[in-house]
Amino acid sequence: MDYTWHFQVVWDYRMVFVRGALVTAQITFWAVVIGLLLGLPLGLMRRSEMRLVRAPAAGFIELFRSTPALVQLVWIYYSLPILTGLQMSSVVSVSIGLGLHAAAYFAEIFRAGVNSIGRGQWDAARAIGMTYSQAMRRIVLPQAVRRMVPPFINEFASLIKLTTLGSALAVDELLHEANNLINNTYRPLEIYTVLAVAFAVLIYPIIFFSQRLEQRWQRGQ
Repeated sequence: MDYTWHFQVVWDYRMVFVRGALVTAQITFWAVVIGLLLGLPLGLMRRSEMRLVRAPAAGFIELFRSTPALVQLVWIYYSLPILTGLQMSSVVSVSIGLGLHAAAYFAEIFRAGVNSIGRGQWDAARAIGMTYSQAMRRIVLPQAVRRMVPPFINEFASLIKLTTLGSALAVDELLHEANNLINNTYRPLEIYTVLAVAFAVLIYPIIFFSQRLEQRWQRGQ
């Protein structure tokens, strides 16, 4: 293969990658915030014994888990303004879309974590006169959160990767900035290689931390 690599072009345009990384971080942050704020109540609603409470949560969760994230983002950006008259920027649309997408998965993590606590814990709480909310807040959630942390961290890593879907809506995140740079420099091999390494550097420590944390807690049980 007679190809001469020129990584100098990446260094010359390093601020483009920095700019894209900042947008990626911004989208990830708001997606996590939205996901957490909606995920907990959705997870609790999903495990409710009342059908009127459980059904809407189940519908939301299954809708966002069974449709592609890109379709969700495109629908929110193009279709939602037609229905509501509310025009949002591409960054806001992607942040909200990924936040709703994350909420569906966070809700299932919450639900699985709460369900992992033995029935005896609930019975003991009721035996000493605790209400449902008191038992949840003082007994169940403190134990469940420990089991939820590793899957939460994994979902956080997945959200970072999903931010690349914003390039379809011209969001200036890492992938979109890289594509623009390729159009100007005609050096796709160098730029895509650095882009892949950049994501690996960002995401692998998160996954590694999640695995070590899970192993440490398993040994402590």
